[in-house]
Amino acid sequence: MSENNFSANVTSQTADAPVKASYTDYNIIPSQGHNLVAKCRKGDQTVVIKGLKEEYRERALLRNALKREFRQCQTLNHPGIIRYQGLVETAEYGLCIEEEFIDGRTLQAYLKEQHTDDEKAAIVNQIADALRYAHQQGVAHRNLKPSNVLVTRQGDRVKLIDFSVLSLDDVKPTADTTRFMAPELKDETMAADGTADIYSLGTILKVMGLTLAYSEVIKRCCAFKRSDRYPSVDDFLADFNHEGSSFSMPKIGKGAVVAALTAIVAVVLGVLLFNYGGTIVSKIEQADILSVFSSDASSAPADTVAAAPVEHADSLAVPAEAPSTGKLAFMNAMKPNLYRDLDRIFERSAGDRAQLNKSIKAYYRGLIQANDTLDVEQRAEVDRVFGDYVKQKKAALK
Repeated sequence: MSENNFSANVTSQTADAPVKASYTDYNIIPSQGHNLVAKCRKGDQTVVIKGLKEEYRERALLRNALKREFRQCQTLNHPGIIRYQGLVETAEYGLCIEEEFIDGRTLQAYLKEQHTDDEKAAIVNQIADALRYAHQQGVAHRNLKPSNVLVTRQGDRVKLIDFSVLSLDDVKPTADTTRFMAPELKDETMAADGTADIYSLGTILKVMGLTLAYSEVIKRCCAFKRSDRYPSVDDFLADFNHEGSSFSMPKIGKGAVVAALTAIVAVVLGVLLFNYGGTIVSKIEQADILSVFSSDASSAPADTVAAAPVEHADSLAVPAEAPSTGKLAFMNAMKPNLYRDLDRIFERSAGDRAQLNKSIKAYYRGLIQANDTLDVEQRAEVDRVFGDYVKQKKAALK
């Protein structure tokens, strides 16, 4: 990435006094909405300018929004936030914000590159660190989504871009924007604060395919009431990185944590299978999920299964299988941790068959409830592995 220096006339300017500037070698970057974005040359430097598309260029509301965005962000100085270098007036595109150029791609493009869960978690930590800094400066992003997160090509470093100062009354947002927008921003019932960004961050975790690993974290981030969300980024990071977290989960990928259990309401076995497992179980002969829960006729209480790394003498010797490939490759790392957690459940409740079945059912429901990104084939494989191991463990008790 380039390290551009602030020019003297930029550092002394105010948001109400744009400076005249000229650039060369314009290269328009496709963008949605009203903003025009171009990569260009400023002397021997490569920079980016953000202005307004021609049809919006004379709208005072949008011109003032550019000024407010620059005023809000010009003093932000963090490696995870794009540098706002100046407010300029150009002959070609009118009023623009000059920003540092980053040789990178959006988070959307990054996620198509088959990264591990640990690598994705590192990206989340960088996004959170940048948000923490912005919030400490009294600035909320208000427009956090994958297209507004750049990831450098060298080193995979995060840069947040396009802080928003507009309300829904000012401009009609795209579907991509509203998907990541906190409820209070959609209906404008409250002024935005940092918890709106935390809501957006939780939605980004879903898009990153981390729902199985961080279901409890996502649930709290995306709570409808902002008082139920994490009150700060520090609180989010404590749970995301399991520092002082009240729950633990098995891992997937190279070691990212998987399958947090939610506190669950009482539910009969038939409803559970109808909603989550019936269709899939009917498609695979190897996994008989009904038999896993056959002795449990009562509802399952809230149950959180710890996943501390311990060795169990009564762990089953699981037959060696060829490593999974393709879209089932996630099972290679998931299975050992899934087995470990089931060992833990059996160790706790082996003497009480009713409680054992309740705990197994609670664990299974938490796993499936967290899983909203796997397709039918992947879900079927999870059911097969889960069902086979539970049946083996139960057989060993007899």
